[in-house]
Amino acid sequence: MVKFVKILAVSFAFALLMPTLGASKAMAQGKVAVLDAQAAILATDEAQKRLKALREKPDFKANQAELEKLKKEYNGLLEQVKKEIAVMSPEQKDAQGKKIEGKRGDIEHVVRKLQAAEQELGQSLMQDMGQKMQKAVADVIKSEGIGLLLDRRAALHADAAYNITPKVTDLLNKGGQ
Repeated sequence: MVKFVKILAVSFAFALLMPTLGASKAMAQGKVAVLDAQAAILATDEAQKRLKALREKPDFKANQAELEKLKKEYNGLLEQVKKEIAVMSPEQKDAQGKKIEGKRGDIEHVVRKLQAAEQELGQSLMQDMGQKMQKAVADVIKSEGIGLLLDRRAALHADAAYNITPKVTDLLNKGGQ
């Protein structure tokens, strides 16, 4: 909400200053574009290759299998409770509730392990591709005549035509040429 208010305030101030700047001078500064740097990197061939390799690792596969097993057990417990709730004693309901909560906790633990592995890979990719990313972004800015580049998440709305993320991904796939 605070971000929204700040953006609104900046937009309002800009609207007030625009007539004094002159429309031709503002237009001469170049185009406006948005970029999701993380999405650009994660969409690269290199990122997809490394993500596939991560998902093929025995640890990751074991965690995924464990997650599927836990989900089935959790859903089975829920179904059992739904069928028998009318005839269960308060003690049985409490015991089943504890079992269900235990399974939910186990599921959350495994999900966190899987997410941590993927997040670690994402951070590694960002670090490894940082310089290539800077060069690719600079090349797109120059070739497209972009005067203002915003983070995609900072824009309240941006038509797809303003999004240079795919262009940056293409350059990264070509080696940042």
